[in-house]
Amino acid sequence: MHVIFQNAQAVLFDLDGTLAETDIDFSKLREATLKLVAEYGLDPQPLQSLDVLGAVEKAASELRSAGRPEQAEEFRRRALARLQAMEMAYCATPRPVPGMTDLLNALKATEVRIGIITRNDRQVSLRTLEQLQIPYDLLVSRDDVQKVKPHPEHVLVALQEWQIAPERCVVVGDYWMDVEAGRCAGCRTVGIWRRDVPINPFRNHPPDVLVRELRELL
Repeated sequence: MHVIFQNAQAVLFDLDGTLAETDIDFSKLREATLKLVAEYGLDPQPLQSLDVLGAVEKAASELRSAGRPEQAEEFRRRALARLQAMEMAYCATPRPVPGMTDLLNALKATEVRIGIITRNDRQVSLRTLEQLQIPYDLLVSRDDVQKVKPHPEHVLVALQEWQIAPERCVVVGDYWMDVEAGRCAGCRTVGIWRRDVPINPFRNHPPDVLVRELRELL
């Protein structure tokens, strides 16, 4: 087992791209979201640089600021429902990331708690976890927090649930948002720079440990 896990009581994993391979097309999610933004009379152009969930919250905030609170909530509900439907379709046939089963079983053998922290919808996440028979003790999805990664709330919810100190927890993910959430919560962090990703996604948010594959952590 990698030294990063020494004395750890819990390990929190991102789901898509970290433990499970899915077919989510984030560009299509963004396109659908921005199309809905335009339907509410807002300019989608300034939201192009935001991630999908960030664009949803920013647009809802703009509607509230414009004195349209009811439309803001309606927009948010419609946007998240659309995202859930698309995620459900894209995640219909998930595949395990190489090394996932061996690593999780090794951690379980040492009685380390395993948590899943994901920006995905809870229903979609539960289906993925069940299909791949991923062992876990706690799931914190976007439905369980008010602020998603890179905000540390996902991590803090898990730490509070288990009453575990941040320094006894490791956060593992394949994107800088995972590392930033763990770092801001005071945890050790592992970044997985996937071999199919040409540019290091952690170049501005370096983790404590950087690997190219999940199985390197065994």
